[in-house]
Amino acid sequence: MKSVGIVVSNPEDWTARAISRGLAELGVSAVMMEISELAVEIGADLSFRRGEADLLDLDTLIIRDMGRGAPQDVAFRFETLRSLADLGVTVINPPEAIVRAANKFATSMALRRAGVPTPRTVVTSSYDEALRTVESMGRAVCKPLFGYKGRDIELLCPEDADLLKDLLIRRGAIYLQEFVDTPEKRDIRAFVVGDVVAGAIYRVAPPGEWISNLARGGRAERCEITSEIKRIAVDANRAVGTVYSGVDILESEEGMMVIEVNGTPSGKGIYSALGVDVGRMIAELAIRASMR
Repeated sequence: MKSVGIVVSNPEDWTARAISRGLAELGVSAVMMEISELAVEIGADLSFRRGEADLLDLDTLIIRDMGRGAPQDVAFRFETLRSLADLGVTVINPPEAIVRAANKFATSMALRRAGVPTPRTVVTSSYDEALRTVESMGRAVCKPLFGYKGRDIELLCPEDADLLKDLLIRRGAIYLQEFVDTPEKRDIRAFVVGDVVAGAIYRVAPPGEWISNLARGGRAERCEITSEIKRIAVDANRAVGTVYSGVDILESEEGMMVIEVNGTPSGKGIYSALGVDVGRMIAELAIRASMR
């Protein structure tokens, strides 16, 4: 194996450093890189330069996060990953899977096709349809199509028609998922690497809150990996096409349901709660993938 790049916007990121440390333990050096520093030259020669380095010289590119940016930045970054994959660089997670996981509508469609249980979801650009949906659901969780870390999520009721209209104007399209009222204000984050559930935690919402993301003040607690959790998490990972992912699961009266699949998940919560180092596992998987 020649070399590995780790794409990350913050070089101090815990997960990126854990992956780098895992690779080093296996005798492979890795270089951290911010994809916004990349320049692609197309001419007689083709290069994907980041400083003096050319990404075409890499065996493997591990994506920790793509950073934030304007629509043109994001399109360029993802197309770069697709091009590198087409040119023989092993990209983990695959570009198509990262795009699918980042788009909640695409994730919901992929889960539905694979038969993975998920709450009733409606996506629309129509105010009338959106209002009818909220009225029929009673309570609906409104998420940005491309949201992250539990930000900009609203819990809507039929009387929130004005807020619904404002959200639709600002976002253009609205993603509504039926609110699942669980006995405990928590969800499950299962960290999947390949076909293995490396660990699972409960993310418990702060007192008086219903959003349990750790970035929003949620608390991590150990969760036993049951056969049902393993099955639904691995099935969701396969459905989206990710090699490693964080699968978010709700415990409902009808059984477990997947609400999201994160294609660039942090492993810090799993390590803090369980002592499981997913960085080493991702490193091992990357080395195996590059040898195929």
